[in-house]
Amino acid sequence: MKKLLQLLIILLLIGSASYSQELIELNTAVKTAMKNNPDIKLLESNLEIQKLNIQNRKGELYPTLSLSSGWSRNNTFSKGGVIIQNGIPIFIGDQSRWENNFFAGLSSQVILYNGFANYESVELERQNEASIKINLEKIKYDLVINVYTKYFDVLKKEQIVRINEDNLVNAQNQLGKIKEYVKIGVKRESEIYKQDAQVAQYELDLEKSKNDLSKSKVELLASMYDDINKDINVTSAGLEISFNIVDLEKIKLSYSDANALTKQALENRYDYKLILQEIKINETKLDIAKKNLYFPTISAFGNYNISGRQIDDIANNRVLTIGLSLNYSIFQGFKLDINKQVAEVNVKQKKDEMDKIKYQIHTDIKKAIIDLETSFKQIEIIDRNIKAAEQDKILSEENFRIGYGTLLDVQTATTRYNNLLIERINAVYNFYLAKIQIDYLTGKLKYK
Repeated sequence: MKKLLQLLIILLLIGSASYSQELIELNTAVKTAMKNNPDIKLLESNLEIQKLNIQNRKGELYPTLSLSSGWSRNNTFSKGGVIIQNGIPIFIGDQSRWENNFFAGLSSQVILYNGFANYESVELERQNEASIKINLEKIKYDLVINVYTKYFDVLKKEQIVRINEDNLVNAQNQLGKIKEYVKIGVKRESEIYKQDAQVAQYELDLEKSKNDLSKSKVELLASMYDDINKDINVTSAGLEISFNIVDLEKIKLSYSDANALTKQALENRYDYKLILQEIKINETKLDIAKKNLYFPTISAFGNYNISGRQIDDIANNRVLTIGLSLNYSIFQGFKLDINKQVAEVNVKQKKDEMDKIKYQIHTDIKKAIIDLETSFKQIEIIDRNIKAAEQDKILSEENFRIGYGTLLDVQTATTRYNNLLIERINAVYNFYLAKIQIDYLTGKLKYK
């Protein structure tokens, strides 16, 4: 009964451990990163503020209307004295008089014309809103490449762990065979110790690869701004990952035209869209500066006031004022002209920056294509070496079995073969990372 209870406890612990491990897909990782990223949250808040700024600018196009009212009480005091009237002195005592004053009024004002700079100000705020939206998408897009890179790194580390697990099992099986050979007197006992040392080395390699895998998972969680203490696993389901050299060559050929890829990048890249938007913003600022410099401001205004010494006769005194005013700045210490010149310089700088970005995009794409081609060439060479290493491994094992070769030959051939398998895993995933980099540079990465 006690053993049965212990078994049940162990099964519950195993079930709990397996249940607590969270399986994460690539799309889930990207969505989590976007949900948790503080920069995205900040820009989303700025976007809401900018909508209020637009509303404020629109409000400036409408007439203002103000209501004012008040009450005041005045005291008038004069010192008494003597005045001469028709030669007769008249004595006047001190006088103190209190008076109330009640008043109320309405006033309104609206800009009728200033070269339509007020309408341009609304458009400027709209352009600023568009800039924030593009910048928001750019941050999301930059976040995607980071998550993709970390996710594929975890997949690669998992493959390496599996290879090291297989290597350890094969080495342990080889150790078992040697022990049998020793029992029947075909091999010496020293061969057991040599192979056991090889098993120990594979155990160390496996632990190192597991350690690397654990750290890569932490980095993935950090890129997602998630809890790094989570126990997670990733899956390649839904990802088009092929280790076949023919499929890899097709991918390489589809990414060979740098000019076509650059054209796609200029249509899709958010950093390029952002610089175009900044040019629009500065052109709008330039237009506003010109209007403020060259056009007068014509405003309409109206005031209606009532007043009285008593509250009940306040409507007896009424004043209605309506009118137009024209304001034209002749000289303000070159302030308006300087604003125009600064706006012109800003437009030119942004256009120069746009040309620089276009050149940099083309350069980066060209370099990424070279990386992709180099990774593919590396895979081709590794495949040829794997075929030769596999034959060396088989031959050395057979020679050792019949007593023609040594255990060192087997271990050397096996180690070389195993290292090449790991090199191929690294090369294939480096190939896909180069492909992802090109997708990123051309603006084709999907994250919605």
